[in-house]
Amino acid sequence: MKRIITLSIGIFFLMSSVGIATENDTLNSYPNYKPIVKVFANYHFGLNDYSTKNAFEITRAYLGYDVKMSENFGFKTNIDIGRPTSDSKYDYVAFLKTAALQYQKGKIQINAGLIGLNQFKLQEKIWGHRYIYKSFQDEHKFGHSADLGVLLEYKIVDNLIIDATIRNGEGYKKIQSDQTFNGALGLTFHVWKNFVLRGYYEHSEKSINQSVYSGFIGYQAKDFMLVGVEYNYMQNYSFVQNHNLTGYSTYMTFIINDKFQLFGRYDNLKSNKLKGEIVVWNSTKDGEAIIAGVQYKLEKNIKISTNLQYWAPDKNDLNKEVYTFLSLEYKL
Repeated sequence: MKRIITLSIGIFFLMSSVGIATENDTLNSYPNYKPIVKVFANYHFGLNDYSTKNAFEITRAYLGYDVKMSENFGFKTNIDIGRPTSDSKYDYVAFLKTAALQYQKGKIQINAGLIGLNQFKLQEKIWGHRYIYKSFQDEHKFGHSADLGVLLEYKIVDNLIIDATIRNGEGYKKIQSDQTFNGALGLTFHVWKNFVLRGYYEHSEKSINQSVYSGFIGYQAKDFMLVGVEYNYMQNYSFVQNHNLTGYSTYMTFIINDKFQLFGRYDNLKSNKLKGEIVVWNSTKDGEAIIAGVQYKLEKNIKISTNLQYWAPDKNDLNKEVYTFLSLEYKL
């Protein structure tokens, strides 16, 4: 019953947003409404004896709207509906992902409230296939995509942007009021028109401090190829002393034409060995992933992909998993 009520509210919210957007776009320049609708779905099946999950899935749906109130002010709200953890009694759980007030004037942009974060936004953009597989930091929980706080972006010059964030630190799925805050600083440098560098640092303080360092190089020749290389290091993962993670991810997309793309990606995650221990502390989750496939654009906002996803754990007594996916994204 709760799922039916939630779905009904979502449909009503969506229809209302679309209707209001059409009316306001016709009558006035401001406020200007843009509905947000995005859905990720797939069918997958295993290719070896240890890959036993065969199913149709809708893994994520986003519903919301982006409102431009005036030349300088706007706000964005977005609901994230996804699959919960395996021990949940619900098939889907809805979270308020963003509810942000936006201000932009000249070289300054400020987002405040429940905001989208910049930690791996650029990497996700260059990877370009979020509906197939999360970006490295998102997949391995190096950070959050949204949280309560304030994000300031300042364009120092046309090709150099600095961003600073202060936020709660728990992410949008676990809003808490405590004495711990997360501070972050990022720098994005567009060296040439199609070449970009980004450095990022964040720090959280508790009895044990936690820090994240990341570097990224991206090539954005959109009419031909997208390439990304990122390196990530987390110190004191989950605020546990000397539990450190190191990982890198490389990905490349070849744009054949307006409809077809070929893509590939390689990830590698490692942890350190603690003093007196025989194996690394994260041995059951360390490993490497390979994703490769082809994407076809059915319409402007509909993508379909057939792809292979391979996971090889570092621990010898854990099994390798190989799956074939038919993945789908559709959005407004």
